[in-house]
Amino acid sequence: MPVKTNVKISSLGYVIVYVKDTKTAVPFYRDTLGMTLKSEEDGWVEFETGAATFALHSDKTLSTDRSHGQPVPVFNVDDFYGTVEALKAGGVKLLKEPVQVCDAGPSQVGMSAEIKDPDGNVLSLFGMVSK
Repeated sequence: MPVKTNVKISSLGYVIVYVKDTKTAVPFYRDTLGMTLKSEEDGWVEFETGAATFALHSDKTLSTDRSHGQPVPVFNVDDFYGTVEALKAGGVKLLKEPVQVCDAGPSQVGMSAEIKDPDGNVLSLFGMVSK
């Protein structure tokens, strides 16, 4: 049951994704997804992603079972279909074909596609496209 408090969250600061080894995970995020590396130290990596920081954190005991119900980072892309095709051409498999997730009026819809990183974390790509 919800409890009313005086807590007021001001913004989202970090999204942390756990990986077995940050050194082996970085190339996927940097080279395959084109993310800009902000900082890197042993077991902790940050990427530039706008207002919130996307980080990778090492967990050597990480299970390969990334069950349904885990949080899914959603990355906005400017060219949705171009991004999807580039990832497929680079060997990244989509979990399912892109789907429309919202209608943004008479001329645009929001599209989404899901992929997995090498550690099995589900990531979502989102972009607006013309109808």
